[in-house]
Amino acid sequence: MIDGTGLESNVRLRGGLRWRVVGLLLALVACAVSVPLLAQAEYSAAFVSENVPSFIELATPTSVSVTMQNTGTATWYRTEGDVFLATQEPQDNYYWCIQDNAYGSQSGNRVLLPYDVAPNQQVTFNFVVKPLACGFSAPSPLRFRMLSEMHGTFGDETPDPQVSVSTATEFVSQQVPATVPMGAVVLVTETFKNTTTTTWQTTDGYTLQSTGPAGNTIWSVSPVPLPTSVAPGATVTFTFYITAPATVGTYNFQWQMSSPAGVPFGGVSPATAVQVIAAGPPNYEGLWWNAPAGSESGWGINFAHQGDTIFATWFTYDPTGKGLWMAMTASLTTTAGVYTGTLFQATGPPFSSVPFDPSQVIGTPVGIGTLTFTDLNTGTFAYTVNGIAQTKSIAREVFGQLPTCTFGIQADLTLAYNYQDLWWAAPAGAESGWGVNLTHQGDTIFATWFTYDLDRTPLWLLVTAPKTAAGVYSGTLYRTTGPPFNAVPFDPAKVSGTVVGTATFTFTDGNTGTFAYTVNAVTQTKAITREVFVAPGTVCQ
Repeated sequence: MIDGTGLESNVRLRGGLRWRVVGLLLALVACAVSVPLLAQAEYSAAFVSENVPSFIELATPTSVSVTMQNTGTATWYRTEGDVFLATQEPQDNYYWCIQDNAYGSQSGNRVLLPYDVAPNQQVTFNFVVKPLACGFSAPSPLRFRMLSEMHGTFGDETPDPQVSVSTATEFVSQQVPATVPMGAVVLVTETFKNTTTTTWQTTDGYTLQSTGPAGNTIWSVSPVPLPTSVAPGATVTFTFYITAPATVGTYNFQWQMSSPAGVPFGGVSPATAVQVIAAGPPNYEGLWWNAPAGSESGWGINFAHQGDTIFATWFTYDPTGKGLWMAMTASLTTTAGVYTGTLFQATGPPFSSVPFDPSQVIGTPVGIGTLTFTDLNTGTFAYTVNGIAQTKSIAREVFGQLPTCTFGIQADLTLAYNYQDLWWAAPAGAESGWGVNLTHQGDTIFATWFTYDLDRTPLWLLVTAPKTAAGVYSGTLYRTTGPPFNAVPFDPAKVSGTVVGTATFTFTDGNTGTFAYTVNAVTQTKAITREVFVAPGTVCQ
């Protein structure tokens, strides 16, 4: 039972509690009113993305893009010219020389808004940089920040993409003949230096391209793939074959490297005029053997063809199987493609003689030979030697890209860089009586050296010499034995080769070189030059 006094006390307690709660709520409201909410910035920006190449060539236009987002409350207006994308570190630097964004004194270091950008909207700035094209400026990273003339820089700074800037490539040298017959397939080289800080990989897609209109194929080939990886500061040589145009005239020969994206960059080889002329008379210079190819492997005949004369050296075997060589100077007859002359067999001082005395060389006529060609690559070799008459079908021996040989195309033989020809000791005639035939296809020289054995009888040795350095070709020397020249059939299985030493050919130019050899412990070096018997001689390309 509750009396009146207790009821009154309970009511007073409840009323006081209610007013205290109301007072607390009023105090909280008053506090909230006195501390304002955090306001969103009027100008703010967030970096979204960028598209920047890892390498940009010095002073070369290059496209880049940067995407930013307006995270402020104010709209960026293009027409007012107040909001830009500006270079940083330092601000408004001219190192990157931004193109086609004219804005008074700030042209070159700011990018104009492409359109109005509302809050929360993204904008992509597509523009072109051309490093150091605006004049001297200290190197600066390719970084940007939004800039307002009234409110200063604001928002995120773009990350440093670590762009490499340099001159990209530097032309070093080239090999190309000044004159070529129309339709000829000719070996050429172009050498460039990597002046970037990045290694070029063969898998990247770098190439060498002929300059001029896109897809220029004047020389039948373009582009040429990068042949090997190239470290910064290293050089690379593009070695490739061109095909001369089928129309007589003067044509420009000029090349430049191309980026993986197919864009030309870096140094350009000098514009070189190449004269394309009508093809001359057929020239049969080179190494020939029995046809069909390989059917009588083990013997051959070399032709040095100058004007209307062929000097032939025939490498075969005597009745005992010992190596035998004979020589013939064959003149063009009244019938096209037919050359005939007297075959000689010679004796002379041993190859190891110092000095080699040419007066001791004695040549003896042993018969006659006739060469009949049906085309540039096929013919017959008919001969009578000491009363033995035979006829062989012959064909060129091919182990690489055949060069095109032309009589009189080059008066200055030092400019040649294919070494196919008949060579002898220098100065010319100093050691008349021996020589070495060089058959040069691609990066390989096959040489047949005709000289004399220790007993003064004919001796010939051969070497396959791949290119080992610029102008240097080296390989193993062999001496062979085989069936006599008159054997019918000639069995190539009976040809046997023995290693007798090494040989190295080193050329300082197209008409000057050395022939260094070791044969059975005898080591010598001979200065050599081309043997020209009808001026100005024949050059192969």
